[in-house]
Amino acid sequence: MRNSLSSGWMPLIVMSILSPVLTCLWVDDSSPASGAQEQRIEITIRDNTFLRTKTAPIHPGFPIVIVIRNEDNIRHGFTSSMLAGLAVHSEGEGIESYGKGIDGFYVGPGKTLTIRFIAQQQGRFTFQCDLHRDLKGEIYLLEVPIA
Repeated sequence: MRNSLSSGWMPLIVMSILSPVLTCLWVDDSSPASGAQEQRIEITIRDNTFLRTKTAPIHPGFPIVIVIRNEDNIRHGFTSSMLAGLAVHSEGEGIESYGKGIDGFYVGPGKTLTIRFIAQQQGRFTFQCDLHRDLKGEIYLLEVPIA
């Protein structure tokens, strides 16, 4: 990982998942083009809670992959404003969907869903289960100046 403080900006992502609150913070000045083919976030749903199991620095304009594993014995939803207006490709258990205007997905008990898209803007993005109101989390994608 390069450590160039003269670059002026450093990508920063904070992902917090509520119930309970977990937070991951990265400050990384490596260019996504310097080896990151896909940026990956892995989330497990267990005991009606989103748990972060794997994350990586996220840079706007490059492919993002979110993998959601449902370890509960009930179906859960995954919806987010992060997907609004973007070309989204999802796959899981032999089912694929793609296109714009996808509001969310359902993940059956014991199933895994993979969502692929490219976020073009920075910001705070919430996600939640539309079937269980208390099951939610946040992803922050920000460009932060360094001193």
